[in-house]
Amino acid sequence: MCLDYGPFKLVKEEEETDLENIATILIQEEGLKMIDSFGKISQFAGRISEIDLLNQRIVLA
Repeated sequence: MCLDYGPFKLVKEEEETDLENIATILIQEEGLKMIDSFGKISQFAGRISEIDLLNQRIVLA
C-alpha cells in the first residue's frame, strides 16, 4: 500500500517548510541538516519530537 500524498512537511511551532526536494536528512547536535536533490544544504535548529508518516510531517521541538 502506498500513502504518497505529496512531499513531507517540516513543522516547528506554527511554521511549516515543504520538503519536496529533500534527499537527505542528517541529525546533528545543533539540529537538522538537509540536503536537497540539487546539493543545496539547509540547516534547521531543534530536535525531532515526532515523525508522522500518515500525515507526512516531521515535527521539531
